[in-house]
Amino acid sequence: MNGKRVIAYLLLTLISFKILIGPLVYLDFELRKEFIIKNLCENRFKPQLHCDGKCYLAKQLHKVAEDNAANEAQKQGENIKKVLEEVFDDSTSELTNYFTPRRTPSSICVVLSNFYLSDFRSVLLQPPAFMA
Repeated sequence: MNGKRVIAYLLLTLISFKILIGPLVYLDFELRKEFIIKNLCENRFKPQLHCDGKCYLAKQLHKVAEDNAANEAQKQGENIKKVLEEVFDDSTSELTNYFTPRRTPSSICVVLSNFYLSDFRSVLLQPPAFMA
């Protein structure tokens, strides 16, 4: 029972990581704000702009958004490609085989024509007989 709980928490953490990546960028910015303002900010030599590292935060958020969009686009492209391959590759071969006229040997036609002349249809297509 304990192992199942650990696996459930691990899976929950992995699933929620994608959702929490944006807030983690904000948390990283708030925890390292002084370092970012002094060392990583583009406008660190222009204090009159009062950027305070917001340019760095915007870059990081933009990078995360681009990565997510690229991953989603790639997954969607793969899914579309898979669907198109399944639809067009398999169905065209089946349709081609289905609609291609096939020639049957004359001996089979003779056997089949004898089959259709039998009493099978008359026996099959009768209403049921009720016993009183």
